[in-house]
Amino acid sequence: MEHHVPSRRRVLTAGALGLTATAMPMPAASAAGSAPGSGRFAGKVVLITGATSGIGEATARAMASEGARVFFCGRREQLGRRVAADIRAADGDAVFQRADVRREDEVRNLVRACVRRYGRLDIAVNNAGVESPRAARLHEQSLEDMESVWRTNAGGVFLGMKYEIPQMLTQGGGVIVNTASISAEVGFATIAPYNASKHAVASLTKVAALEYAADGIRVNAFAPGAVDTPMLRRAAEAFGMTYEEIAQGYPIKRIVRAEEMAAVVMWLSSQESGAVIGSDLDASGGYLTG
Repeated sequence: MEHHVPSRRRVLTAGALGLTATAMPMPAASAAGSAPGSGRFAGKVVLITGATSGIGEATARAMASEGARVFFCGRREQLGRRVAADIRAADGDAVFQRADVRREDEVRNLVRACVRRYGRLDIAVNNAGVESPRAARLHEQSLEDMESVWRTNAGGVFLGMKYEIPQMLTQGGGVIVNTASISAEVGFATIAPYNASKHAVASLTKVAALEYAADGIRVNAFAPGAVDTPMLRRAAEAFGMTYEEIAQGYPIKRIVRAEEMAAVVMWLSSQESGAVIGSDLDASGGYLTG
């Protein structure tokens, strides 16, 4: 199998690397569309981690365009301020606060700042994520790389929920959406840190969903495949593949856009998905179907 070009493993490993962080900047126009106070999420307070680019940015813009008050974080302050300014220029409501989801004090302060500003927290999207630093077999992986990836991808989700849930308990409910991956459902050779971290995200999601469903807190995750981001472009280069080759590993036969993932997040955050609890929703372009 490995000798076929593109091989299934190479295609999907490259695709699995490009899921959550750093994407192409979205145009400011994508935040427009609804007057202040109107839209599907009018008046809702939405907290998003890792929203300076990629799926997080697309979600921040989409939520704001539907009337949500968006409070978001990332480590790249210049990008975060640009995204917030773009949203406000399109008559949206958005605030950026720099935060590193690997640091408990910064996550705690992020949630507290959101609640201080808006008085509540209706929807939390734990999206911040990083890729494996290098492709290597498990015995060649370093503990440092494993811990670094886990602390962002899984630890960031854990810390997010740890401080989001108490606020939601006090107000009688809320919605949490975690960004997982196709790597949460299957194994991919040479990216053990990423794969393990995303399996942990799916597991944390299920546990939280069971523990808090009776409290009116609905917790889900979603599993993207290959999404058009600089992370995916780096993966494609590392594996010596083109986007066209990667796309052939997916039934949809194309690379999806970050805005399509934002639409998935919005559905999971909406009342339409009220019966969906503890899922890792397949948003892979059909790969996980087979």
